[in-house]
Amino acid sequence: MVGFHPINKTMTAGTFMFIGSMLIIALGALFHYLRYSASLYLSFFFYGLGIFFLSAIVLFIGALLAAKSGKLQRRASDIWNNRKLK
Repeated sequence: MVGFHPINKTMTAGTFMFIGSMLIIALGALFHYLRYSASLYLSFFFYGLGIFFLSAIVLFIGALLAAKSGKLQRRASDIWNNRKLK
């Protein structure tokens, strides 16, 4: 089995947290639209907002890890084909 690099783990976790936060905020908006009690949809908004901020922090940490390891520069050079030929 191929190992999963810690940077990829961090970025994957941050991405799933971001998607989850958007779903929770959307549920809060749906409950607001359907006129449920304010405490119900406000808790969805606050939990979604909290998870959103946590996902932003996790994604920032992943970007810092990638920049520190040099993996980010290698990926950019692979994408933009900036690798110098010998």
